[in-house]
Amino acid sequence: MQNQLAPITVERVNSDRTNNRLRVWRTDHGLSVRDVADLTGFDVSTISRVERGQRCLAPLTKVVLARRLGVAVADLFDVDPTEVAQP
Repeated sequence: MQNQLAPITVERVNSDRTNNRLRVWRTDHGLSVRDVADLTGFDVSTISRVERGQRCLAPLTKVVLARRLGVAVADLFDVDPTEVAQP
């Protein structure tokens, strides 16, 4: 299933007090943590901990999560250009 949801804007991310793109994207699209977990196949606790900054995801895991939501990795996470380079 491919989502046709629009990416968030840089201004919206900068205005969020946690500066957490995943949380901003989720709330902008009216989704709960459970909804994101169901869409991605990740545990609710994992999504919650990532949003609170208590867990960091490996670059490949960021790619998997973003693809399952139908968005670019950079829409959800700060990424180093070397993290998204194609092999």
